[in-house]
Amino acid sequence: MADVPVRCCACLEREREIAKLKKHNQELTAEIRTLRQQLDEVLRSKHRQTTRFPRSAHKKRPRPPGREVGHEPAHRPTPTPHEIDRIIDVPAPTHCPCCSDKLVDRRVVVQYQTDLPPIVPIVTQFNVEVGRCPRCDRLQRGRHEEQTSTALGAANHTIGPVALTMAAEMKHHLGVPYRKVCDFFETYCDLDVAPATLVRAEQRLATLAQPTYELLVEALRLCHVVHADETGWRIGRVNAWLWVFTSKQTTIYVIRRSRGHDVPEEILGDFDGYLIVDGLKSYDVLDVAKGRCNGHLLRRCKELEQTLPKAQRKWATQLKTLLQEALALAQQRNELDDVVYGQRVQQIEDRLDDWLDAAAPIDDADVWRLVKHVSSHRGEWFVFLHDAEVPATNNHAERMIRPAVITRKVGGCNKTLKGAAVHSVLASLIATCRQQGRRFLDLAKRLWVEDEPHAITISELPGSPAEVQAAS
Repeated sequence: MADVPVRCCACLEREREIAKLKKHNQELTAEIRTLRQQLDEVLRSKHRQTTRFPRSAHKKRPRPPGREVGHEPAHRPTPTPHEIDRIIDVPAPTHCPCCSDKLVDRRVVVQYQTDLPPIVPIVTQFNVEVGRCPRCDRLQRGRHEEQTSTALGAANHTIGPVALTMAAEMKHHLGVPYRKVCDFFETYCDLDVAPATLVRAEQRLATLAQPTYELLVEALRLCHVVHADETGWRIGRVNAWLWVFTSKQTTIYVIRRSRGHDVPEEILGDFDGYLIVDGLKSYDVLDVAKGRCNGHLLRRCKELEQTLPKAQRKWATQLKTLLQEALALAQQRNELDDVVYGQRVQQIEDRLDDWLDAAAPIDDADVWRLVKHVSSHRGEWFVFLHDAEVPATNNHAERMIRPAVITRKVGGCNKTLKGAAVHSVLASLIATCRQQGRRFLDLAKRLWVEDEPHAITISELPGSPAEVQAAS
């Protein structure tokens, strides 16, 4: 029988060390491969003609698109008899065009169609009576409520309030450039207007609306919950930022060259409510109660799950699970007893403290940055569990800033500081009117007839025509 070689303890220890190093080498190789793929994706994205789908991987839908089974359909309502403007009889052929047999079981079915009539401009002649005061020698003139300007002489042909307001809303809410607005007017309304006319008109409207804008700022400072967000902007060739401060009923846009804390301090003033923000450090120095966006933190945990080494991945997974349980608990607030709900909230808070204590000593840069971020805002993550009016995310601000992002992509930003100020005022009024169920057209009509800037309360305006008719 051959002698079996005897391996010493040093050889066994060396083999275990080699196996450990091989395994670590495989993990590093896989991580390098993943990072190279991500780097190549970033480099290629600079040269794409269009933006890619935002998700890194397509997910199978948990349910088919569309309404759930049994959901009440949302059909267009059937017009009432007095809403029908004309009736057209559409006879069927007497014989089948395919086999030439005479049709039987003939009957009449009804179809409705709602369309716009031909839009023809209405030209109004105002016979303005003027007179001169014999004492001060000042010229006085009459003013009709439909007049948008008192210009006479060579500038006596002006554009009416509906067209000017429609152009302003298309520019500052839909992001359509004024040259395209002019093309739209010429094609569908047979109205010839120059872009410069619309620019000068929006400047006059913004000046008249400035007191109303300031009134909205004062109303925002009295709200219990305000969301804040910001996005990149440009004023000519200079980098700037468009800020949004929004509540359930009021939205304020402001464009500044600063992304610092001075902008929210200027807008919020002596704010005594909750400010819902994302991770921007400019908000940290504000002396107000804050709620942090759990959506941003949850997204960060999911990204770390894909990039962290396998040994450190559990920390991101644990925090992600805790955040998801907290969001689910907020949905069950009205279903649970107050005592049970309070106990569940305390358990969530204790588990976050335990996670911070356990993850703090981990020697990994990404995990340490995550722990430091969560710890520095420890009392701001689960405010939504203690106050039902405070939301868990900053999604409201992101939705309200979306029209500005579309405007930036489609129509560009602003060339001048004056244009930026005009966009701030008009976009704020348009968004607030939509939030309060009012029409910006009604507000603009009242502003156009003012000789001097005057504050108007938006909530006092009439609602939409359908709401007014339903109330009557």
